[in-house]
Amino acid sequence: MAKKKKGVKFWALKIFFITLILTAGVSVISESLMGNLPTVAAVFIILIIILVGIVFDLVGIAVATCDATPFVAMASKKIRRAKSAIRMLKNADVISNICSDVVGDICGIVSGAAGAAVAIKVAMSGSAREIVWVIVISSIIAALTVAGKAAGKTIAIKRNKEIVSFVSAVVMVFSQDEKNDNNS
Repeated sequence: MAKKKKGVKFWALKIFFITLILTAGVSVISESLMGNLPTVAAVFIILIIILVGIVFDLVGIAVATCDATPFVAMASKKIRRAKSAIRMLKNADVISNICSDVVGDICGIVSGAAGAAVAIKVAMSGSAREIVWVIVISSIIAALTVAGKAAGKTIAIKRNKEIVSFVSAVVMVFSQDEKNDNNS
């Protein structure tokens, strides 16, 4: 039990630093891009960031709620993606944390900060109602993020097997272990 507590503390500390570094990097990149892009392009990038956050949150929920039984049956029939899916499901806590909390939350925070930068840019372009623009843009970003994640959670819970199967197939493309297993 003591070893497990130490592992949880180490994981939390590790994920703290990973999140800190990733958020700083993504924030610097997005903030530098937002200042140089036309407003329409900046809004498009914000929408992409929101979409990435929603998709990763969906994957995190799907992995956390999926039962491994169908994939064990698939593995016994030598269906290639099953091994990758089982590995993901055995590490569901880590995968879910990385997808939903790290990537999903970073995207939410960065889209909010980028939206604030766009709102300030719009407000400084001559509009006397800068507070209105800040409120409108931040409200739309929050509404899109929350509604998108709500819809994503519903889909992830109802279609978790299909999502895990798809993600495991994508992971296989990039996984060296799977390539080596298939060449044997």
